[in-house]
Amino acid sequence: MKKVNKKQKFILVFLLTILLARIIIYFIPRNSFIYQDQFHHIYIGIILLMIYFLVKKLSSDNLLAVSLGLIIDEITQVPFYLAYLFNSPLAPISFWKYWSNYSVISTIFAVIISIYLINKYRK
Repeated sequence: MKKVNKKQKFILVFLLTILLARIIIYFIPRNSFIYQDQFHHIYIGIILLMIYFLVKKLSSDNLLAVSLGLIIDEITQVPFYLAYLFNSPLAPISFWKYWSNYSVISTIFAVIISIYLINKYRK
């Protein structure tokens, strides 16, 4: 059996984080407070990323992979969300919501670009 190297493990944790986030959110009822709330899992990813850099010597690559997965999963919606918060919508909410075609396709592109960058720059 072939041993998984650190880069492959990092990518696997990164992809599993995105997949798990999508699965969990898929099964949350649409009338849940989570959909009414303005809290997004990108915030958890940013907090975990800050923790990773603050305690880098104690942190693992898995923490970095999870935080980047949570961030990448929502990063393409950020411009639309910020414009919406400032009452200057760039597009209707249905265009950029979490399960819209735009969101799913743009997240797939973000993941592809991320994997390319991880392969290029990660040791």
